[in-house]
Amino acid sequence: MIVAFTGYSLNAVASVFDKFLLSEKRIGAPALYAFFLSLTNLPFFALIPFGFVLFIPSAVAFGVGSGFVFLYGLLVSYQAIKRSEVSRAVPLIGVASVGFLFLLSLCTVFLSGKGISLTDVLALGLLVAGAILLATGGHGINGPGFIRSVLLSGGLLAVAMVLLKESYHFSDFATGFVWSKVGVFAGGMSLFFVPSFREAILSSHDRFSSPGKRKTTTGIYFLLTQVFGGIGTILVSYAVWLGSATFVQGMSGVQYGLVFVFATVLSIRYPYIFREHISHRETVRKVFAIVLLALGIWLASNAGLDGFL
Repeated sequence: MIVAFTGYSLNAVASVFDKFLLSEKRIGAPALYAFFLSLTNLPFFALIPFGFVLFIPSAVAFGVGSGFVFLYGLLVSYQAIKRSEVSRAVPLIGVASVGFLFLLSLCTVFLSGKGISLTDVLALGLLVAGAILLATGGHGINGPGFIRSVLLSGGLLAVAMVLLKESYHFSDFATGFVWSKVGVFAGGMSLFFVPSFREAILSSHDRFSSPGKRKTTTGIYFLLTQVFGGIGTILVSYAVWLGSATFVQGMSGVQYGLVFVFATVLSIRYPYIFREHISHRETVRKVFAIVLLALGIWLASNAGLDGFL
């Protein structure tokens, strides 16, 4: 529990940095940001001496597949974060991911003839209610485009989690984790095959070629983000390896609550970046929505999802 809590706390800090770096005066383009992130996964190969097994076919396939899908899930999540309030986008993406896993698990339970419990229905209701509260207000939300990004990102991240857990089933933590990072790196390289992504990446040369204070601070913030996010990812992945992925996912409400607190505070200093609507009514709305999502995720993690992950 402590491992997962610490991991999600660090991920919350990284999510807030993501919003800051995705502003036009910093890195800007989500594809460029995702490409840079794929390069920072190379240091994770330092885990190779700690139990890594070079070739277990199933572990390689599921691990690399997980990382590849995860990279594209992050790319789409960056698009959603860039166009909306981070305190809305991050929880909605998280609940979309849980929602896909939960619905899949419910289908599995239903097809097995076991039936759906009242807890399952209550969990699904809380997830839907919390998501609606977050999705129907705030600034910077551009209707269907934002919702599509949230749903696509949530779906991709859900698939990545399932594949990663399968990789762990066939290997140990170091093996599955390292192969997933190979997949993330491969996903970053594959961005060059998409013209719009390739243009965004190659055009960054003009932005970062000349020295300057802003470029230096952007680099420092990016490295800090990767440190926080990298350690957070390791801890969450390690928690998944130690126990149930559903229990770990159930604690993700910690991240959403902390993102809300951090983003609200920073919106006072950087209103042109975070654009958080901090009126009394909107604050109450967000807090209530995050509580509903946290409860829904917790119930889902201890109900239908247990039959799937």
